Order: sequence, then structure tokens, then C-alpha cells
Amino acid sequence: MSTPNKEKNCLDCEHHEIINDNDPEDWFCDDDKAVICKLTPNVDKDTNSIWLADNQNFKCITVSCRPQNLKKESSTPKWCPLKLETSTYN
Repeated sequence: MSTPNKEKNCLDCEHHEIINDNDPEDWFCDDDKAVICKLTPNVDKDTNSIWLADNQNFKCITVSCRPQNLKKESSTPKWCPLKLETSTYN
């Protein structure tokens, strides 16, 4: 497995991906983004949802995020698999 995650922000981790998450009903939010963790499957995937983040194969860290706020809103969540892996080493 990869090295334990000591990052405090998912954008610093190699396993994140930034995807478009525009609001289909609001033109003002057509550049919104979502950050997903490519290590964590999305067990709540909803293929009927109009929201792109709901249809992802991987779990979302943040959704409907303004591009300029990505770093601020992408703190490493408690469920981070690398963070959990790190705690087993202590």
C-alpha cells in the first residue's frame, strides 16, 4: 500500500481528483468543482441524481465548491483511508 498520509489537505495528496460539479439549475454555479478520493469507493452512488458528484465511483471530499475555495474546503476527512492507515502505525 502507499505511504501513510500526513497531509492536512486532500489537494496535497496524490489520490485526489478535481471534477466539475456544476449546478444544472443555476448558471451562476456552472464552474463549481468537487474533490473526490480515488482510494474510497462511493457506496452511496446515485445514478438517478442530477448532481455529478452523486454519480461518481469514488467518495467526495467536497462538492459544489467554488474553484477559489477548493483548498480551504478540502481538509483531510476523518474517513481518509491513509489517515486511518497512519493511526494503525502508532
